[in-house]
Amino acid sequence: MKSLVKLTEEIKESLKGVKTIYMATCSNDCIPNVAPMGAYKLLDDETMLISDQFMNKTMKNLEQNQKVAISYWGEKGGYQIKGVAVVHKDDDVFKEDVEWIKSVMPKLTPKSAVVIRITEVYSIKPGTEAGKKIL
Repeated sequence: MKSLVKLTEEIKESLKGVKTIYMATCSNDCIPNVAPMGAYKLLDDETMLISDQFMNKTMKNLEQNQKVAISYWGEKGGYQIKGVAVVHKDDDVFKEDVEWIKSVMPKLTPKSAVVIRITEVYSIKPGTEAGKKIL
C-alpha cells in the first residue's frame, strides 16, 4: 500500500467552502462510477471522511476495489486527491459520523462512514501544471 501523504495548508484551505466534491470508484470489471458527495470533512491531514446516505453503485464498487479519486474546484482552486477507502458501519467511526450528520443535517441518516486514507494529490489547475503530482 502506498504511504499516506499530509495535505498542505493550501490544499486544506482550497477545500473550505466547496459544497460538493466528486468521488470516482471503479469495479473489478473496470466499470467506473463518479458521484457527487456533499457530506464530507477532513479528519486530519491524512484522512477524509465521507458520510454515506445515498451510495449505491459507489458502495458496490468499494466492496470490490477500495481505490478512489476525489476531485473538486472552488473559489480557492482545486485538486484531485487519490486514496484508499475503508467503510465503517458498526464502530466508533460510524457512531461519530452519525452524530456529526445529525448535528448539521438532521433529516439525513447515514448508512456508513467512508474514511479515505490519502495517498496522492494532483493539480487540476488549467495550464502547464494540470495533472502534475503535488504530493
